[in-house]
Amino acid sequence: TDTFIWEYAKAREYVLVSKDNDFRQRSFQFGAPPKVVWLHVGNATTSVILRLLRESQRDILRFVQQPEAAMLVLGLKDLP
Repeated sequence: TDTFIWEYAKAREYVLVSKDNDFRQRSFQFGAPPKVVWLHVGNATTSVILRLLRESQRDILRFVQQPEAAMLVLGLKDLP
């Protein structure tokens, strides 16, 4: 369940990467941890999502290092 995944990630200080709007809502409601990278990509293919994650690596690392940050939104507009 989403609750199990959330609690599991929280206990281990993981970062969730998801297209699921439920995790975005949980991030608004509860904050971090866990941190959430929310992919606002619609029905993008796996290869497009992989490219987005690779192209956003610096932004993701910067986000993870910010203690007060709870959510990072990545979308297709972030691709060059």
